[in-house]
Amino acid sequence: MTATKISPRERLLAAADDLFFKEGIRAVGINRVLEEARTPIMSLYRNFGSKDGLAAAYLERRGECYVEEVAGEVVRRASSPREKILATFDVIGERLEKGDFRGCPFINATVEMASPDHEVAKIARRYKEAGRQWFAEFAAEAGVPDPAGLAIQLTVLLDGAAAAAALHQDSSGAMYARSAAETLVDAALAAGSTGSTGDDVRDRR
Repeated sequence: MTATKISPRERLLAAADDLFFKEGIRAVGINRVLEEARTPIMSLYRNFGSKDGLAAAYLERRGECYVEEVAGEVVRRASSPREKILATFDVIGERLEKGDFRGCPFINATVEMASPDHEVAKIARRYKEAGRQWFAEFAAEAGVPDPAGLAIQLTVLLDGAAAAAALHQDSSGAMYARSAAETLVDAALAAGSTGSTGDDVRDRR
């Protein structure tokens, strides 16, 4: 499909997605985005109001795609709550192996914003909190005594793996994060099995 058949809004979002993720929101000037999108500045104002509006739309769309892709793949690969937690590490670990990985876009965007009240920072925080809730729901379904606590531990592991992959350009940390996650999950399941029958525990796993 040629550029002329793609709406100015979509061209701007595509350019922002590429440039903001690879180089940073603050580092990329709006003229660079307009040139990449082959779109006049009035299209930016008409569709997003400002560069900040475009940045918010970029991060929102990246978050929506991220959730859809990861959730779909996890559900395809796993059935039990334990398997879904570990499959999340597998799926995200594969994403870290891509040559264009530049770190977690939500953490990167939060660091770039001067204020935690900036709309971009709020969007980033919402998606990171959704990640915690994702793990907490599986942990609760499995019968873990403190699902929220386990969810925090698991997201810290994922964030660390992403940071290490960006810093060292080496995705092997994801494998160790997955191993640590398995240890944490099994310990939490064992703690939750007190007073339960063996069949109950096996069903959760």
